[in-house]
Amino acid sequence: MNETEFLIGRCDLDLVDDFYPDDLPSEWRFDYYSTQFKALCLPIDTQEDLELVFDELSESKEVFELVLSITNEQLNDTNTLSSLLDSVADYKADFTLFCELEQVPSQDVMALLAGYRLSFQSTKQLACTLPVETLAGQWLYYNHIPVLYTRESWNEVQMRNYIESVSTINKQSVLICQNAESEALNKIRVIAEILGC
Repeated sequence: MNETEFLIGRCDLDLVDDFYPDDLPSEWRFDYYSTQFKALCLPIDTQEDLELVFDELSESKEVFELVLSITNEQLNDTNTLSSLLDSVADYKADFTLFCELEQVPSQDVMALLAGYRLSFQSTKQLACTLPVETLAGQWLYYNHIPVLYTRESWNEVQMRNYIESVSTINKQSVLICQNAESEALNKIRVIAEILGC
């Protein structure tokens, strides 16, 4: 029996396909979004009100995975990284840090990241000490939950093939589709449910 549970989401809250009611206040967007989808990726230096997001997460009993992304430039500049982490340090148990790696982070960087939930993705195999999964041409390194990030827009056959390949992870996994609108995210969720994921 396949035990993969997908937490499906996208980057940012700016859905443009009439997802939000016209009269919805902007500060309620995350609450509305999180009732429909189970993951969201935001840049760590987002303009969204992260304190409001963290408050909403603490009040909810629903499964939801917040992913904060960092760029390679931010990751490899210890001063910048330290400053960014300081802004979210009080909430480190409430999110996963994500980066698309080009190289293994330095020991100094990994020391700064100690105690954080991490998920890295790379198109190449790296000498990283974190647990690893390989699928769909990607290496996923993580210490909490694997985050698979894609920029591609798929038709239904591609969605099905992709979900079947990802389901081999056999554990809770986050699937972030960069700019997918609500219709595409719902199709992915339905396909995952049909496949028993």
